[in-house]
Amino acid sequence: CDTAGVIGGGTMGVGIATAMLLAGITVTILETSTERADNAKAAIEKNLASAVKRGKLSEKARDERLASLSASADLTDLSYVDVVVEAVFEDLAVKTEIFQKLDKICKPGAVLGTNTSYLDVNDIAAATSRPESVVGLHFFSPAHIMRLLEVVVADKTADDVVATALAMAARMKKVAVRSGV
Repeated sequence: CDTAGVIGGGTMGVGIATAMLLAGITVTILETSTERADNAKAAIEKNLASAVKRGKLSEKARDERLASLSASADLTDLSYVDVVVEAVFEDLAVKTEIFQKLDKICKPGAVLGTNTSYLDVNDIAAATSRPESVVGLHFFSPAHIMRLLEVVVADKTADDVVATALAMAARMKKVAVRSGV
């Protein structure tokens, strides 16, 4: 995957977006308002500045990563991405509403990931007309530092979606652990 959307600009969303940027993935971070999206972008910029300060990233590489980051409050801005990771609070009604919208907006073949830590991924997948495209991508906080990524395979998750999730994890230098719901 070369392009990703991250829904939610809190601690998890910012960390996931940072990890993706560090792996060279172009990211759009999405929030409920332009102000919140801009705040999330600023937090990602701070994470990358910290990586430069710690010697983990050159200033040139940071600038390149920042050039591939955008922030938005418009869900349709995710229509082109290869992977979406939803990282909002643990509320099934909110998550299923997001996935119903993603189902209509995202391109065919896009991987629809949820960062849920305890909700049933099958319930989230059932909110879409393409449950085979839905997978759990449970990052651990702070997501740009912690190496573990739980890939939660739901009942209808397609093999190529699992393969994409595992390949993305490898690109992000994460230790992927495949699990069931």
